[in-house]
Amino acid sequence: MTRTLESEVQSMCNLSKGIEEKGRKEGIISSVKNLMDTMDWSAEQAMKALKVSKEDQEKYLVMLKKQ
Repeated sequence: MTRTLESEVQSMCNLSKGIEEKGRKEGIISSVKNLMDTMDWSAEQAMKALKVSKEDQEKYLVMLKKQ
């Protein structure tokens, strides 16, 4: 494989990882919102039910506030 081709493959892999991560975050946010609406739970309760790690909970709280 040439260096140029190898670089392009690496770039595509990084792009697909970014897309995957974005989709995962959007799915978690959607699930949290659904639990908040249907169960009348706080965001913290919803994330606990979804087993979102403590470290990630802070990140998702910020994302929820922006929406």
